Amino acid sequence: MKFLKNSDNKIISQVVILAMIFGFAAGVVAQIVTEVYFDPFGQDLLYNNLNTNTNTSSLIPELRRVKKFLGIEQDFEVNNSIEKTNQALVGIYLKKSSSLGLLKQVYLPKDLKANGFILTSDGWLVSYGNILNDYSVDQLAVLHQNKVFGVEEKIIDSTTGITFIKIAAGNLPVAVLGDSDELILGQLAVALNSSNNATVTTIKNTNDFVLNSENDLIMSSEKYSSAILLNTALDQKYVGSPLINLGGEVVGVINGLNSQTGQTRVIPINQFRPIILDVLRSNIIKRPFLGITYLDLSWVSGLDQEISQNQNRGALIYKNPSALTPASEIELKKNDIILSIDGQLVDKNSSLTSLIQQYQPGDEIVLEILRDGKVITESVILTILPE
Repeated sequence: MKFLKNSDNKIISQVVILAMIFGFAAGVVAQIVTEVYFDPFGQDLLYNNLNTNTNTSSLIPELRRVKKFLGIEQDFEVNNSIEKTNQALVGIYLKKSSSLGLLKQVYLPKDLKANGFILTSDGWLVSYGNILNDYSVDQLAVLHQNKVFGVEEKIIDSTTGITFIKIAAGNLPVAVLGDSDELILGQLAVALNSSNNATVTTIKNTNDFVLNSENDLIMSSEKYSSAILLNTALDQKYVGSPLINLGGEVVGVINGLNSQTGQTRVIPINQFRPIILDVLRSNIIKRPFLGITYLDLSWVSGLDQEISQNQNRGALIYKNPSALTPASEIELKKNDIILSIDGQLVDKNSSLTSLIQQYQPGDEIVLEILRDGKVITESVILTILPE
């Protein structure tokens, strides 16, 4: 019996030891599983706030803030494009007097008149002009990175409404200019303003016209009617802001809403790119001048075939050109249809206005004209657009 008792004790001891070993192993495995699967960032999120003045027994674990962005590749592209342009944004305000009380000198978001972006490092800016037309340079102030700059010069392009503004500054970060002709329908784009707001949108139309009445069909060889249309309605706090592609390039300037759709319209950068060098070199805008009003047959339906001469494209001259214009000198007349300029077709993709505005004052161009069923050609020298 004694032998059995000792044997039983030995078995019990072995069982206890094995239980302890398995228990310890289970605890280790459980810890590993917990750290790997349930708290993979435990080492980053939890730490002891070591302090030489405190007893280690009184340490309190604190959460460490770890910046981790989880997104798709497109999110990174959007963020990178914003980072490229953000430093070049400006806000335009009515100037506040330094004689006002301390808080009255502060520029608030509600005071913003327009946004803009930096074109050159020596202080040339681009904005949208209609809001700024009523103010002199002495009345305006530009904010860039919390610094206030006075306005030295303001030049407005009547063809697009774009405003060029000069401030006294140097070594400014500049925006990168893109190509608005490369935009496609459905493409992602980002609108930025100087209040640190960004809106991701898509291109709904690269050639949008506002047609509220029949009179809106009458176009001018000296004024653009088309714009980029976005799929988003942006408020007035975005007017003058750049529209950028995902490469961080400025492809247009926001100028307001389409009154029919309520969606945002944008002036394509290629509509004012040709005049930038003139502004920088001589502080003036030189636009070519032909001097006609017309109907774009690509956008007009229902005209009598006798008037349209069976054409579904071209620029139908709406009325006889005024005297002393290049168009009157070559005797263009009402109901003539301009089919091409220097071999470039006038069609839905290339309006007469966009083709004319590619040239400089003084350039000679060849017009292909359909008159009374016959095609004729005329050469004309473009003059400079009168102020």
